[in-house]
Amino acid sequence: MNNLKLVIIFLIFIFSSCTQTIQKNGLSEKKIENINIKIGKTSKEYLINNYGPPIFENIFNDNVIYYISHSTSYKTFDKRKTKKLLVLEITLDKKNIVQDFKKYTQKDSVQINVSKKQDDKKINFTSFWKDIIRAIRRNNNEN
Repeated sequence: MNNLKLVIIFLIFIFSSCTQTIQKNGLSEKKIENINIKIGKTSKEYLINNYGPPIFENIFNDNVIYYISHSTSYKTFDKRKTKKLLVLEITLDKKNIVQDFKKYTQKDSVQINVSKKQDDKKINFTSFWKDIIRAIRRNNNEN
């Protein structure tokens, strides 16, 4: 009888570790796709009121904000894999009115230019994205 309980517990453990978990952070993909931005008219205040505060603000340039949708999947003993990444980079003028915006996916997100200044050191994009994902997780935990 004890062996049967042990086998059942072991099977439950095995089956639960094989299921895939999906975690979504930031805004939903649909929200980012449907953000209504008009260059020269949309304000930062409008964006915050309708879509919440930006997930990330560029620390090197006060006039750039980011809205991000990030979806990962993983199994219990596997590494996390990004299933979908969508980044909306919004450039504001001095009056906090949208001057320009760009959408990036996982494939072209390397093109995001965080700073106009050049650095002699090699940029570690992995740590950059980890910082963004940590910020998203903090934002989700506060809600």
